[in-house]
Amino acid sequence: MPKPSEFASQRVAILSDDTVQMQQTVETSYRALSGLAVTSVLFGCLSALTFLDWSLALLPVIGIVLGWIALRRIRRNPLESLGEHWAIAGIALSAFFWVAGYGWLAYGYFHQVPEGYLLISYKSLQPDPNRPDQRVSEEAEMLDKRKVFIWGWMYPGRQRTGIKEFLLVDDPGTCNFCAPQPRPTQIIRVKLINNLKTEFTTRQIGVGGELTVYRDPMDEASGGVLYQIEADCLR
Repeated sequence: MPKPSEFASQRVAILSDDTVQMQQTVETSYRALSGLAVTSVLFGCLSALTFLDWSLALLPVIGIVLGWIALRRIRRNPLESLGEHWAIAGIALSAFFWVAGYGWLAYGYFHQVPEGYLLISYKSLQPDPNRPDQRVSEEAEMLDKRKVFIWGWMYPGRQRTGIKEFLLVDDPGTCNFCAPQPRPTQIIRVKLINNLKTEFTTRQIGVGGELTVYRDPMDEASGGVLYQIEADCLR
């Protein structure tokens, strides 16, 4: 028959085991869900907006960075925080929408150009910075009187509907009160022909038509601009 001292020892051992299990349970229950991992998933979902504009690629970049930081912290301290699957999901969502969104925008950029029009960019219209005497680029001079297509943003004016003429700029943040103001080579005057009219919009638009390059600053027809497009196509 066990002695009282043996019963006491067994009771102490059982209590010790229970105490250890309770401590482990408490430690496990206090593992915090990583806020960075959750935020990464949030930015991963917002990354779907990349389909709308190139500049919104900042969203998936933030999502990937936050997810990567969260993943490193969780794996470094697995007993203090959890949310590894959240971090991986945030990185995966951000990467997917980044690639898919840019693919969609690139497809639209190159495949919405009408047949017979040459796709150009504002970069090709900029003169050589080492040639201060050069008003327009050599490439722009070669494009004079040719059918071109270019993407840009409408410069805000007073008229909002029934617009027949407007300025096209290369920066969506350009306005009357913004600084610095765009250079003359970053502005294209657009004149709509063939009864075309449009409404003001803040989204990027495509303009197609005959490009006129005004090399002579004394040319009265220029109206103070270097480039003009008589547009018969809007996207």
